[in-house]
Amino acid sequence: MKTTARKWLLRLIILGSVCLLAAFGFTLYVGHRLIEPMPRIIGAPPAFLGGETVKFPRRSGSMIVGWLTESKDARGCILLLHAIRADRRTMAARAHFLHDRGYHTLCIDLQAHGESPGAHITMGHLESMDAAVGVAYLREHYPALPVAVIGTSLGGASALMADYSVPPDAIVVESVFADAVTATANRLDMRFGPVGRWMTPLLTWQIQPMLGIDVATLSPVLAAAKVKQPVFVLYGEVDRHARPPEAKAIYDALKGPKEIWGIPGAAHVDLYRFAGPEYENRVGQFINTYLKSKVAHK
Repeated sequence: MKTTARKWLLRLIILGSVCLLAAFGFTLYVGHRLIEPMPRIIGAPPAFLGGETVKFPRRSGSMIVGWLTESKDARGCILLLHAIRADRRTMAARAHFLHDRGYHTLCIDLQAHGESPGAHITMGHLESMDAAVGVAYLREHYPALPVAVIGTSLGGASALMADYSVPPDAIVVESVFADAVTATANRLDMRFGPVGRWMTPLLTWQIQPMLGIDVATLSPVLAAAKVKQPVFVLYGEVDRHARPPEAKAIYDALKGPKEIWGIPGAAHVDLYRFAGPEYENRVGQFINTYLKSKVAHK
């Protein structure tokens, strides 16, 4: 009996070890998938938008690729930043309506997306540098005009986390996560249910060794506390990726003029496509208010 019991105990230990190794390997796989780059050939701007393809250097020396569309008698410039695993094409419709309202627009591919090179997606760390360089590009080329940024999801996080040489005059952020840990937990919850949240540390600990970034710094909420420029926070009221309390936490942390809009029925979707004319009216009015005041002071 003792021999049989020892055999079963050994089998259980081996089985448990195999399960632990399998779970560890699975989390490593998921972690690598979450940060893998998303390169794509994008090409010329669509006919409805027009403009030209531009390239300019990132701080690392590699190139940012984007579409620049000029508006006759422009009253400002808008930098548009896409969501994670997307590219500049998803911001073209916003650029079109803003162009019609009298703004130059610049849609860029964030690093490791589209035609902008990068080894990994970094949850806003390197992408925020792209936001800063994009604003600097517009200020250099159109020094007499005010600049705003519109960013969705990762793009919005990057807009808040950026260290600008001269900050934008207004910022619009859509569907932004509170921090990298919460964003990871939300996705695990959606995939595996509430028990999935227990796996969060198994994924977030990988950020430091793989990317060399302290996970605590990947926090739009902490970054928002340093932003003094006008910010408009948009969120979907049924968004499970970046949940309403996260948007409200970002809004509460902001120090300057601010507005918030929860869109009924919207999940983690393209809020411009979802809300249509109301989006144009609200976002257009916000940008007009703060960029108009800057023009008046110049």
